Amino acid sequence: MNYEPLGGHGYHSPPPGQGKATAALVLGILSIVMSGVGLVLGIIGIFMAKGARDEGFTGGFATAGMVLSIIGISLSFLGCAILGCILCTAPMHTWMW
Repeated sequence: MNYEPLGGHGYHSPPPGQGKATAALVLGILSIVMSGVGLVLGIIGIFMAKGARDEGFTGGFATAGMVLSIIGISLSFLGCAILGCILCTAPMHTWMW
């Protein structure tokens, strides 16, 4: 017997690049939330979003992933700059054990 869904419609594969776009969105969100590794996750997210666009995916996940990854990278740089300013301006005896 043939067990096809009603209506004769078979399984449709997702559009090309949708997996990369979803991965870019997840990495963009994680790059904002996880400040310690946000720089690395943001860079990977940008490359995944670019790959999704190159494959022809035109959905909003790729754009959102790109924007969130850029924000995550920016926040990582800002956090490093603030930490550097704090460490450079604090007297040495306050952060030496």
